Amino acid sequence: MNLRDLKIKKFPLLKEGIVLTLFFAMITLIFNIWLYSPSKKEIKGLKGEIEKLNSNIADYQAVASSAENESKRLEDVVKAYEAMESRLLFSKEQIPSEKEVSNILMELSSPRPGLTLVNIQTSPLEDKGEYSRLPLVLQLRGGFQSLGTYLVSLENSRRLIGVENINLVKEDKAGLSIRMELSAYLMKEGAV
Repeated sequence: MNLRDLKIKKFPLLKEGIVLTLFFAMITLIFNIWLYSPSKKEIKGLKGEIEKLNSNIADYQAVASSAENESKRLEDVVKAYEAMESRLLFSKEQIPSEKEVSNILMELSSPRPGLTLVNIQTSPLEDKGEYSRLPLVLQLRGGFQSLGTYLVSLENSRRLIGVENINLVKEDKAGLSIRMELSAYLMKEGAV
């Protein structure tokens, strides 16, 4: 009888344990080589791609936020431009060009209830920088209430016309003799 045979026969559990251990080691090795290692490498690569994508997302969010801020600034600039343009149109209407002297004279001499225009005198334009001042003298006849209405219409006029002086003289038949000194402001040609 062989010594080896005796030992193995005496320890059958040891033989089975070694075989099972080798079998599990082999299965683990096969699992690791064919399944786990490629999956681990793929997972590592995917994690790297996720980090790159997260970095790209952060970059795109920063660009989008910057674009949104620029869009808001552009909207603010457009609104400011529109407001300035509106004020410019209003100013051009209030302070017309020097070519519009005849329109101002027609507006001032238009018929008013209770007032009769006797005379309009104009003086030469006075230089006031970008503007010109047109001095006017109006002579009217009428009642005090009609004069008040006329002054209110001047105040509400779309033109910039200032009342410099008013002289009132009481007349028996016609009511009041009114002499008004006015200043109409005009935009010089080529200004603004």
